[in-house]
Amino acid sequence: MALVATAVILASCGQAFLSASPQLRSRTGTSNLAGSTGPSARAIRLQPSQVPMAAGEEVVVELGISGIWVQLVLALLPTLLIELLVESEKARPRTREYVLNSEDQISVQIPFQIGNWEAARRNPDRVWDTLSGLLDSSLLRRLQGPLFVLNAVSAFVLIYTIIGVPQGYPLISLQTLPFTLSSFALGLLLAYRANQATMRYIKARDIWGDMLNICRDLTQMSSQWARYEDFVDFARWVPCFTTCLMCALRNPEAHGLAQELREAAGSDLSKKGAGAGLSEEEIQLIVNRPQGMLAHHYVTHILRTKIKLMELPLEQRALMENNITRLINDCGACENIFATPIPVAYTKHTTTFLYLWLFFLPWALEGSLGVGVVFAQQLLSFFLLGIEDISVQIEQPFDVLPLKKICFKISNEGQIVRSNFAPLEEAARVSRKAALKQADPVPA
Repeated sequence: MALVATAVILASCGQAFLSASPQLRSRTGTSNLAGSTGPSARAIRLQPSQVPMAAGEEVVVELGISGIWVQLVLALLPTLLIELLVESEKARPRTREYVLNSEDQISVQIPFQIGNWEAARRNPDRVWDTLSGLLDSSLLRRLQGPLFVLNAVSAFVLIYTIIGVPQGYPLISLQTLPFTLSSFALGLLLAYRANQATMRYIKARDIWGDMLNICRDLTQMSSQWARYEDFVDFARWVPCFTTCLMCALRNPEAHGLAQELREAAGSDLSKKGAGAGLSEEEIQLIVNRPQGMLAHHYVTHILRTKIKLMELPLEQRALMENNITRLINDCGACENIFATPIPVAYTKHTTTFLYLWLFFLPWALEGSLGVGVVFAQQLLSFFLLGIEDISVQIEQPFDVLPLKKICFKISNEGQIVRSNFAPLEEAARVSRKAALKQADPVPA
């Protein structure tokens, strides 16, 4: 269906642009120019009886009323098709994880694997896949409202110029020079906005990558240095920190803290003993923590207390304490990103500048493009508003990053270590015996 719609849109676009040339030309070669005034400008879309002909000048009429309406339909056809296709796409079931569990928001980034990287580098398939999935993207659904308004404005400009001007209404046409001069400033605003949002996204991903490594390190340290019972007890609490932090950085409607803590046991929730996660009593301890204390801060306090109760040598305890300190530092960095957006005045000014720039643009394009102004407005608005919208969405990176996948990796790896502690220790002993056997001198 998307391919059929694309073919129809391209055909309509070509017809619209081909028919955008002046409809009426005088024998002297005069044509309608953007911003031109006087009888020749108005006479382009008039019927022969309405054309004030000068002496020695004959006006040739190429299109009548039916031709005008055909051009209007062709001009509006791509817009109407896209509106219908977007509405039909909304009814389709979603396979991606969406922020706030709503199809109106941006979809969560997919953690790439080998297959994803191969598809991303494949040519020309990746180009066709991207274009064919355009109507199914969350970006087009989020921009549907603003695009509809801008398309309505461009359609009004077209109808006003084609039908209203011949009825005696004044011709309104803006010069393209102000838009040309201001376009560089608009581009700088959008580029800075996108760069700052991307930097926040990258910083947040680096922070969560660091927390993933710290949790791995804490689990391995406790497995090697602590008593078996202390190791199992401590390792069950390690994934709870990132789980609680994820819930704090996202809307409470998107995640239930108690349920997320139950799933923090690992990939197999039916395991008992060392492979099991926190008990219901322990989960309620986190849920009913002291008033005013954040859940992830409560978990770091519990982790530090358990390290103290392990009675480790000072050097080993210091290393584990240092990892807890790093977790707290990463937590504070996440809270800093979350609480400090890009200056709101800058964001509002960029949005206002962009929208007003696009709002008045049809008055300057109609004189050059004719009936192609609606389709041109639609394309420009989609790409420019898309840059601004993507920047807004990734400005809060914790809604877009696959945090649940990262938390699952931490909990799953911890469960594997806890469940296979004895086989891992045995493998280490077998490896050590083999190494010692190879080191023994060969008897003469």
